[in-house]
Amino acid sequence: MVLCCALPFGLKSGDVLVYDMNELPGSSNEASEGQDIIDEYFTNTIDLSEILVISYDDAEEAALASAVYTEFASRMSAELGDKGFTVSDYGSYSKDSTGYPGIELIAIGCTDKDYDVVDETENIRSIVKNSVNAVSGADALNTYVTGNDALTHDTMTSSTEDVSKIDPMSIILIFVLLGLFFYAIVTAVIPPAVVGMSYGIVLLLLYVIGNMIGIFYITQILILVVMLGAGCDYAIFIMTRYRDERKLGKDHQTALREAIMWGGESVFTSGVSVVIGFACLAICDYSLVRTMGIILALSIVVALFAALTFIPSLINLLGEKIFWPNSIKKYQDNEANVKKGKVRGLHAHLSSISKRYFTWLSRNTHKYAAPIVAVLILVAVPSVWYYAESEDSADMISVEPDSESVDGLNAIMDATDGGMIMPTYLVLDLKESAVQSVSTSSDDYAYALGSSGNPTSTRLPYLVWSSAGLTVDSTTMSASGTVVDIMTMTNEIQSKYSSIIGSASGLNSWTVLYATAASQIAAAGGTPTPALVNATLVSMMPSAVQSAVSQLVGTGSPYNSMAPTQTVAVTMSGTTVTGAITVSNIIDYILNYATGIVSANGSYVSIMIVTNEKPMSANTMDFVNDLLDDMHSGDSSYDSVYASDWNASYVAGTSASMQFIMDDVEEQFSFIRVVVAVLLICLLFFILGSYLTPIRAIVTILLSVIITVALTRVVFAVLLDTPVIWLIPIVLFVVLLGLGMDYEIFMTTKIRENKIRGMSNDAAIDSAIRTTGPVISLCALIMGGTFLTLLIANSSMLREFGFALGFGILIDGLLMVGYVSPALMHLMGSWSWKGPGFLTRKHGINSDGTNLNPVPSGTVDAQTGDVITSDEDVKKFKEETVRGVAEREQKLDALKAEIKPLRDDNRIGRLDEAGQALLAQKEKELSEAKREFKAYWKGRREERYKMLGIQ
Repeated sequence: MVLCCALPFGLKSGDVLVYDMNELPGSSNEASEGQDIIDEYFTNTIDLSEILVISYDDAEEAALASAVYTEFASRMSAELGDKGFTVSDYGSYSKDSTGYPGIELIAIGCTDKDYDVVDETENIRSIVKNSVNAVSGADALNTYVTGNDALTHDTMTSSTEDVSKIDPMSIILIFVLLGLFFYAIVTAVIPPAVVGMSYGIVLLLLYVIGNMIGIFYITQILILVVMLGAGCDYAIFIMTRYRDERKLGKDHQTALREAIMWGGESVFTSGVSVVIGFACLAICDYSLVRTMGIILALSIVVALFAALTFIPSLINLLGEKIFWPNSIKKYQDNEANVKKGKVRGLHAHLSSISKRYFTWLSRNTHKYAAPIVAVLILVAVPSVWYYAESEDSADMISVEPDSESVDGLNAIMDATDGGMIMPTYLVLDLKESAVQSVSTSSDDYAYALGSSGNPTSTRLPYLVWSSAGLTVDSTTMSASGTVVDIMTMTNEIQSKYSSIIGSASGLNSWTVLYATAASQIAAAGGTPTPALVNATLVSMMPSAVQSAVSQLVGTGSPYNSMAPTQTVAVTMSGTTVTGAITVSNIIDYILNYATGIVSANGSYVSIMIVTNEKPMSANTMDFVNDLLDDMHSGDSSYDSVYASDWNASYVAGTSASMQFIMDDVEEQFSFIRVVVAVLLICLLFFILGSYLTPIRAIVTILLSVIITVALTRVVFAVLLDTPVIWLIPIVLFVVLLGLGMDYEIFMTTKIRENKIRGMSNDAAIDSAIRTTGPVISLCALIMGGTFLTLLIANSSMLREFGFALGFGILIDGLLMVGYVSPALMHLMGSWSWKGPGFLTRKHGINSDGTNLNPVPSGTVDAQTGDVITSDEDVKKFKEETVRGVAEREQKLDALKAEIKPLRDDNRIGRLDEAGQALLAQKEKELSEAKREFKAYWKGRREERYKMLGIQ
């Protein structure tokens, strides 16, 4: 009923997902505050909604690109003009001085802010294709529709494709593994079917929460994978326990009750541990991580609830039919045949292999406990070092799914300075307004000079600096004020970081530039006439403003022979303003206000810095960190040196925002890691009643996480040359800590159950390995396999998540829980169960780790069929063995002492015939003593296995 109510809303869950990471906020920081100022006061941010990129290799292709633009603009106006779509040319760009190869950038905007441009992406691409086809020869050009909206569209499409591939593969994998394990069709169908029902309910929660806070699309893909892995684990554990109880001859209700009581406790404990791991992610301020933690925690809660209620209800209704076409009788017969060595059929062969492997494992985790721990240390030490020392990438563009929009961004970054599409901004909050007045014109960029070319009839905008902004000594042409200080700072930054900065667009004064150029011309022996200085400066102007400045002071232009401080008569809105406006005021408007570097009120300045590398490359992120230090750190920082000019400075832009998010998340995760570890230790402490076992469990899981992260970095960053995104190791640390704890809890609670039933510590471990090991291995293969299906995704981030989660689960479930944990518990002995009396007695164990109600030795456990041996018997057995070994070693040593002088005499020829006979006799006795010693060891080992119930 709940599912039926949830489905109508769950089907709409995709509508509330966020596909652009830039839309996901983090905590308030310097970059976000700077961005708020830019959004409110400036218009110079680059609009990346949708951009058409046309690449060309030579002049002929450049002409074709221009023709395609003209055709595209015409078709867009005809087909989408009624929806408010506009097209404008961003210009041509090339890194080569010849201009070839290069790209043409066409901005695609929409005046209707309520219209979702994403929905028209494919239509726009169709128009681009038709425009190319309409221009003869243009089919040789490469075109890309890119930008934020295009990226969102392509990510949505890729996500849908990923889900359509990943989900069926995960379900098929689960069905095959369950089918082989249970040799039953119904049993193979039920766990994924129940998880599917739970997933439908979780989609309702996703829809509700998504309407309140943004949820990144990857979360939805992870939900089903996590639920299929964890949910199937819980269902399998309870169903297997019910089957095992029935195989022992118990009736339906008793077996079900035992399955819920013992298996349910393990499932509940492991489920709570996973919820703890995911829920702690909600502490993070970064929306992507916080919402991921909330949704995944809720999904585990739903899967856990279904496993503890729905699965037992099905078992209660179906009984052993849940194993159809198999049955309890067939399971019993198969097990009896395997014991007798009658192995026939696939299921019998698999059962025989499983039995031999886990029997071998139970023996060798004791025999080689110390070497196993030594190998772990040898692997863990370099992994911990590599985990701590290696750095991950901040380049979020690199993890976007392969698509036309990503290819377009790469084309832009290849043809121009890489940071052009996502510049870094240095925002200054000035103490006093740098601007006295700004007068705009409706012809800002037209510069209609009039037919006569008379300056007095020219209608132009202008900017007048305040005294705090710029003060010029007309006699010496020296200047001072905020404008000069910012120009000086900008030039210093550009010079200091010339290897990474492509351009830095800051405040400029035509007066200051003119004086500097005139001095340079004079120093070179020339005559700095206004015409020469103006022409020199025009040639040095950036392309974005060169044309506009040239119309004023270029060769043949109205003011080409005028100095910056010369006044002009300008008609503004019908009123002639004379004597107040200078050539510099007009050009300063172009250089500063028209380009959005200074705000209208003059209180804020936005310096746009374009790096020559990709916006979030390692070098760019290093530059951002260095710039933050230059601005804020120490008495020599720009904030200190120019404290009289501005109140505060902000380093903003995509790269800076990512750096602050990374720093904030890392700082918060330092706390989150501790919280998760402490909560899990507390959970296990109260569940197990032990001081050391919870700590031992956390340590082994942490080591498996660190080894997994190190392996992920080696595979992707070193072998595949794919950057590992910084977010993945951080999130994986908590996620694997929760998910990996599943198997640790399954194994440890089974060992404790065996201990409560009267077994010695080693016998409890061995029995748990043989009975629970196959189930844990199956669950690890299922969960690990479902995560590994993410490797077929288009997104690098999903592939990295899939690899790390998949191998993390396999390492933990198959190696850590299979080898390391039993070895450590063997070495710890009774210390594994020592704890406070009020908890240990509750679990049938004394505070010193011994059994509260010991069972007589030789008793056959009804649960497992193992022969129960007490800790006292094991201790006695060890003492007898030590005495037996000592006696035989003494005998060997005595014989060796007698033989040594005889051999020495024989070697130098001093031994007579009687002596040689005595030597032969003693050597024979030594050989027999060695054989007897070996036989004794073998006998004691077999007797020990018999004591532990190992066949």
